[in-house]
Amino acid sequence: MDKVTLEQIQSFLIVLLALGGLVVLIGNVVKTIREWRKPHGDLESWRLDVDNKLRNDNERLKSMEEGNKVVCRGILALLSHEINGNSIDKLKSSQTEMTNYLIDR
Repeated sequence: MDKVTLEQIQSFLIVLLALGGLVVLIGNVVKTIREWRKPHGDLESWRLDVDNKLRNDNERLKSMEEGNKVVCRGILALLSHEINGNSIDKLKSSQTEMTNYLIDR
């Protein structure tokens, strides 16, 4: 067998250090790319959350508007009954509408 010389050991260590440096460099590049993309991911997540909240609020507001319409129709039927004294059919339909609204709610 050939004897290992000091130059061979030095060459081996230089190659080993170069490979280690390459691994560290690749790791830092990957880390930097992930950090660049992180704000976009956070912003996208926040936007989706806000979109869901807006959609829920819009549905809730539409439901409240429908409830207000039902209540207004009932009040108008009561007023009509008080004025005319004979709007019982309007009162019955308003009662049915309010009952259905409250049950389906």
